[in-house]
Amino acid sequence: MSRKRKTLILGGASLVTVICVTSALVISRASTQPSLIAKGALVQSRTIPRTGSLRLQPEAAAVNRRLGDRFKVSARTVSTLSGTLTLSGNQQQVTIIRRQIESGELVEVLLAGRRITWSYAEGIKATPGTATEPERLVVERLIFDSPDQFVLAQLRGAGYFTVTRNLRPDDAGDNYSGPLWRLVRISEPQGTAEKTPWRLYYVNEATDLIDRVVSESDGQTIDASIQWTDRQGEQAPSHIKWTMGGQTIMEFETAAFSLTK
Repeated sequence: MSRKRKTLILGGASLVTVICVTSALVISRASTQPSLIAKGALVQSRTIPRTGSLRLQPEAAAVNRRLGDRFKVSARTVSTLSGTLTLSGNQQQVTIIRRQIESGELVEVLLAGRRITWSYAEGIKATPGTATEPERLVVERLIFDSPDQFVLAQLRGAGYFTVTRNLRPDDAGDNYSGPLWRLVRISEPQGTAEKTPWRLYYVNEATDLIDRVVSESDGQTIDASIQWTDRQGEQAPSHIKWTMGGQTIMEFETAAFSLTK
């Protein structure tokens, strides 16, 4: 169920103009791919599950072990990822701060003088003003197309389903020697009001890291490809590229990644 909001016009904010152009491209191009997973009925009420364990879902636990120490319950670390966001050839600096809380995460996105936050209980909020629909599209991708959300979604009661194992590309020949994936679908819990109720994560069978995240928004299939880097024992994305119909719509290049307690 798409959320309909009236877009605020923020004079002099160049980022909003850039994001609006990208959003218009996403909405105007009709996807030629069929929906990968049928959308379920959603309702507006939201309750917060209290699962309290990062070991409930085996697939999430495997990725958790590979990422490093940032999800140790005793540590409650704060991760900070900063870098460059590119939209339609225009670049902006962005910082993403993630804090583990009982229901999953509290995420802050600092973008062009704006502070946009997300939690399962409150959804997306912006300071100053209200988040525009184009801003929401960008922030949702930064927050949800990530290994952190793959691990922490279980705390809010999201469903994990392993669709298949040892998946190869559709065009792989008999002599294919490239990566194989576990395809895991994460579905938002009943009662959520999130714009995208499911995502498909391609977990590399050899590395237990996520190579791709596929989602659907307003009938458009969005494909995020992730490259990785080792930051003093912590695995973090070094580059993420979002495409639709083979065309790049957004990119994020990491400049720094750090953990604090």
